[in-house]
Amino acid sequence: MSNRIDHAQLLLTVVSPTNIGGPEKLTTKDYMYNYDAGEVYLLNNYEWFRFLAQLNKLAEFEEYMQDEMVRPNGRTMYDWAKNTIGASQLTKDTLGSAIGSIMKSSIYNKGRKNSLNDITPQIRGANGDVYIPGSSIKGVIDSAIISHMLRRDTRFRSTVQQKLKEILYKYRDFQYDKRRCKREFSSVLREVNKLIDRNIQVLFRNSEKRVNGILASAFRGVSVSDAMPMGAIQTEVLKKEDSCIDEDGTHAISVHRECILPNQKFSFTVTLDTAMTKEIGITSIDQVLDILQEDFDATHKLLASKFKKVSPSIFKALEPANAYIGSNTGFVQKTIIMAAFTDDEKTGIDIIKAILDVNFQKAEHDRKDTVMAPRAIKLVKWNGNYYEMGGIHIGR
Repeated sequence: MSNRIDHAQLLLTVVSPTNIGGPEKLTTKDYMYNYDAGEVYLLNNYEWFRFLAQLNKLAEFEEYMQDEMVRPNGRTMYDWAKNTIGASQLTKDTLGSAIGSIMKSSIYNKGRKNSLNDITPQIRGANGDVYIPGSSIKGVIDSAIISHMLRRDTRFRSTVQQKLKEILYKYRDFQYDKRRCKREFSSVLREVNKLIDRNIQVLFRNSEKRVNGILASAFRGVSVSDAMPMGAIQTEVLKKEDSCIDEDGTHAISVHRECILPNQKFSFTVTLDTAMTKEIGITSIDQVLDILQEDFDATHKLLASKFKKVSPSIFKALEPANAYIGSNTGFVQKTIIMAAFTDDEKTGIDIIKAILDVNFQKAEHDRKDTVMAPRAIKLVKWNGNYYEMGGIHIGR
């Protein structure tokens, strides 16, 4: 292999429940939640209708779908079937081919709750196996490298800071006209993206020939394969819970996600074309792993320092991790703002607060996000313990 290529097979281990969902969202019409067994059945509609026809219940089900299923207070599909057919007919063994696939869910005990509302399933391949897309991993790596460059390069950081501070000026000028404020913010953030693009542009930098965007990006030199499972992957549908800075305990949010459970392992490859990445100071995969750890530590330290009422065990559980990935990993993680304000934390938080206030006006971010924005840390409960979502470890 060429000296300019650094290639490695890496291991991705899930540290805390992780969901990487696609565009699909399951509604109560798409699944049957057998809360007696703690299982979510994704039905094969053809086989399910055949099953009902054999029991002479298809006409009753059609009536239920047209009348009761569409009502907010109507029975769930499982409760209808339980009342109409009987619970003994609704096991996975009895339903057989009427079940396309099964997701585990032990959120609710019998009789307490009979619906999970909408569920975001974990993305799967064509064969039905859980995997983690290479594009998701590459996005985490690219973001960590940008944050690393901002922390390391004072001039680059100062330029990005100055542009981002315009958000605060526009927020003060137009805060009573949220629609205009939102447009102004979008304009600033586009300019920030252009600043970043220019800083990672490496091809033809000293030539009259200009190539813009991804074609000139040093990130073209980072290739990541899909992460494939190293064994049977265990998942479970878990419910989001928030814990705010100023409150004890948590409050549940009606959001459910199918999560890959801790200790599940995946394998993938990373390839660096160092002829491109060296232009932004990246010369080896080991260096990328160090940068991932640096970025994770910065975010993790910030959260732990702000959410003092959260049990320390929640942060301790993520000590083996070196990256966040996927759904519910928080607004701070998805931006370069805190990295840009690594030497001015308060301004970074104020900028995030302004963006949140304009985009989510009913949440009162302007009034309530006094210490941290957002003011809530996103958790899920699994196996009796609370976790931050999306903690993973990538290594050799």
